[in-house]
Amino acid sequence: MPEQKPVKIFVCEYITSGGLYREELPGSLAQEALLMRDALLHDLASIDNVEVMIVSDARLPVPDNVEHVEILPAQTDPWPIWQQAMLEADLVWPVAPESDGVLYRLSQMIALLGKCSLSSPAEVVKIASSKYATFQLLHAAGMTVVDSHHFPSVPVASAWVAKPDDGAGCEDSHYFEHQEQLLEWLRQGRLVSHIIQPYIEGHAASISMLCKHGHAWVLSCNQQNVQLENDSFSYSGSVLNGMADCWQQFTVIASQVAQAMPQLFGYVGIDVIVDQQQQVHMLEVNPRLTTSYAGLHGAIGHNPARLILELFYNEQLQLPQDLQRNRVEVKLNV
Repeated sequence: MPEQKPVKIFVCEYITSGGLYREELPGSLAQEALLMRDALLHDLASIDNVEVMIVSDARLPVPDNVEHVEILPAQTDPWPIWQQAMLEADLVWPVAPESDGVLYRLSQMIALLGKCSLSSPAEVVKIASSKYATFQLLHAAGMTVVDSHHFPSVPVASAWVAKPDDGAGCEDSHYFEHQEQLLEWLRQGRLVSHIIQPYIEGHAASISMLCKHGHAWVLSCNQQNVQLENDSFSYSGSVLNGMADCWQQFTVIASQVAQAMPQLFGYVGIDVIVDQQQQVHMLEVNPRLTTSYAGLHGAIGHNPARLILELFYNEQLQLPQDLQRNRVEVKLNV
């Protein structure tokens, strides 16, 4: 870390910074966003020589541990305000869903302004924002990835899952036992937007890791609490290190993903399924903070934001030797 003047970091968390200014704030989405934002702000507040800037949607609570807060009035387009904040900052930390190209647009703006990001650059965000493009890339790299198809192609399976190609979480993801039901559902305006995958019975899991220049450092191996009710999937949180028994397998996968997508930088989440034979199937790569970050500090016994800043300023990262593998639950009220 440099010793001179404080480093100004603009934390741009899309939901809490006013990204949904034209619509109602869904309670579950706001809760998830606040969990991530406030965990990150808490971690940054304990680091010397760092000043944090945020823009805060007027409908949401304002944190008290931030040096510079701009309240976004109702119905105000935040993008010009975010741009100005980026210009004033030394570093930008974007946190946004992949849906509708939001994270890609933010990442592009950071690059066009000549600013440094504490997250992955736009080029790899564009790939990771598409589950199908990610599948193609990782499959070509020889990884075990859940088979993904675009209509009219349908994978051979006894049951199927359809989900948005660029969706975040379990948004609009559904289970089908009959192919005709699947196709009928897709024909209701989803033929282009959704991908089709075989349903794999197993444990939903995720990997929280750091990436730089094709290298990966695993921080935690998490159990994902995903429910299937009325043929729809929902996510209610995670247990960090709830899948610590898979550490060795997950470390290999993390390294393979980092090598296949060497532009990944900073915190990255990988979603996987561990089937009943304990084989791990890759689902998607999230080139941004995930909800699991909210419990990461307690899970590893170290400040993950500090580790990411060290990763940014240094060519190589040495994880603390006493990195812990504590079980920490992150719950969402859904």
